[in-house]
Amino acid sequence: MFSPITKENAPYPNKFYEKIILSISDLVASGELKPGDVLPSERELAEHFGTSRVPVREALKILEFLGLVRYVPGRGMEISSIEISPLLSKVFFGMSVSEDTVDQLMDIRCLIEPYAAAQAAVLATEEDLELIRRSLQEEETLPARDRSVEFHFTIVHASHNTLLEEIYKFLSAVLLQFRAENLDERYEEGPLLFHGKIYNAIESHDGVIAQHLMRAHLEEEKSLSRHRQKLAADSV
Repeated sequence: MFSPITKENAPYPNKFYEKIILSISDLVASGELKPGDVLPSERELAEHFGTSRVPVREALKILEFLGLVRYVPGRGMEISSIEISPLLSKVFFGMSVSEDTVDQLMDIRCLIEPYAAAQAAVLATEEDLELIRRSLQEEETLPARDRSVEFHFTIVHASHNTLLEEIYKFLSAVLLQFRAENLDERYEEGPLLFHGKIYNAIESHDGVIAQHLMRAHLEEEKSLSRHRQKLAADSV
């Protein structure tokens, strides 16, 4: 279940404890590790990952703080029942919504949404596709600030990954808050031509194209977002 970690097979992140965190998190997200499952001992994990016990101990401390694992006397470290909202509250505790924060949240979207689009191309049901089509049809009737939120949510939902869905809800809420507080009525959503192309790729079960189009779309939106922030600042 656990694969040895080297800088060659996991060039990012560069710290061994971070790679261990990602490895265990991936196993939880995939369902290979379930709530109540007991992790091997520190020594055994170190042998599995091919590291010393120090990065294993550091990774377990962070995972315990985040609520992904918990120590049970007589059993050891076990996988917790994951509640994403408290997890996000810990991760983003004290975060203020600034232009820099929005840029960083857009970077996170650029990481997770292309993956979600690729997964949706493989896993989307006919009901999922209908929800995506409906969101496309309703875009023109929504306020400009809210126009793309529902479309992107239906894509993430169609990936059938509950953790991604909850993370996207949080990210979109923060971004909408920033738009509402900092952008006036002149705010306009970037070009939505990508949306139809992304849907076509998902409907055709072409995960590679869906992933590529979503990444290009978000990179364009990130660039436009920075331009809009500059215009808003100049108008003050």
